[in-house]
Amino acid sequence: LRMGHAPLNKHLHRLKCADSPVCGACEMEDETVMHYLIMCPVYERFRAPLQAEFGIDAKSIHFLLTDSKALKYLLRYMGATRRFKAEFREL
Repeated sequence: LRMGHAPLNKHLHRLKCADSPVCGACEMEDETVMHYLIMCPVYERFRAPLQAEFGIDAKSIHFLLTDSKALKYLLRYMGATRRFKAEFREL
């Protein structure tokens, strides 16, 4: 996720592994790390614990991907969205 090389549609489309770069959840924007973690309206409810715990920092990609305190919440978010279910079965 930190490097932007994640199994999200924008990256997969570049590799010719996805038909479209657009987010399959909201179908409004390209599915990038920023979109998935911070912007996608479909996943808003799953971000609530992050926002409750970290406030404005929950909207910082740098914070979410580098601060050790955020890791537990980030993993819970990823598990709750089930976006990486096929790639990481145990999240």
